[in-house]
Amino acid sequence: MRIGSKMGHIENILTVDVEDWYMTTDISRWGEFEDRVIASTERMLSILGDTKATFFVLGYVAEHHPELISLIHDCGHELGTHGYSHKPIQSQTPDQFEEELLKSMEIIKSITGVKVCGHRACQASVMKSTSWSIDIMERCGIEYDSSVFPVKTPLYGVPDAPLFPYRISSENICGESKGRICEFPLSVRKLPYKNIPIAGGFYLRLFPYWFIKNSIEKINKKREPAVIYLHPWEIDLEQPKSPEFKWYHYYNLPAMEPKIKQLLKDFKFTSIREWLHG
Repeated sequence: MRIGSKMGHIENILTVDVEDWYMTTDISRWGEFEDRVIASTERMLSILGDTKATFFVLGYVAEHHPELISLIHDCGHELGTHGYSHKPIQSQTPDQFEEELLKSMEIIKSITGVKVCGHRACQASVMKSTSWSIDIMERCGIEYDSSVFPVKTPLYGVPDAPLFPYRISSENICGESKGRICEFPLSVRKLPYKNIPIAGGFYLRLFPYWFIKNSIEKINKKREPAVIYLHPWEIDLEQPKSPEFKWYHYYNLPAMEPKIKQLLKDFKFTSIREWLHG
């Protein structure tokens, strides 16, 4: 069952994955790197101003910086979980995934006093091969997920997934489901033979702004929301340069903040919670 689109002015969905610049490495190494997540997230909050977003926070970040989580909450944003250790689901057993999910949810709730309802997997790793994770999310009380990317890449993607919010289950990750979890797939530009990712992150840095804007406008003409994601480290131009991170980590970072500010001028955004219930 697909979630019905809203009438009236289209509100798009803005999400922020709160992780530090080095957290694509294994958690056992995180102590080797300079911690910069507080300053970059505070900068992101300043840019957003009155615009509300869903912040998917790593449990590790919440555990080590509870004051940052309190700040995000006090600014009126929604808090969701990004897992605990930034491991993609395919690198975890079901027991490990459940343990990390519950741990991260409890840490965030202990800081804000609010139940965590939303989840985003590291590296868009809710795929057909990891659809078992949906049952675990449901059992743990997750009400919505935003991890499915309707694209085909060597690392992730569900290319035949619906492009707009829908109900998901482990039996049918591509919709037509009576599952209780709402899926908010990351946005793409649909072309005749391929879906082009435009949802944010590297893709927002890669493509010219006119293409991103035009793609969101096409989505909104269908009376559907675009689902955009950002990382605080992408606006941190002073982060260390390390040869162990691939080229796309640093690609076009100076363009990110101006593009975010232009998106906020050109479109209306809200959090997933507000889109569902507001």
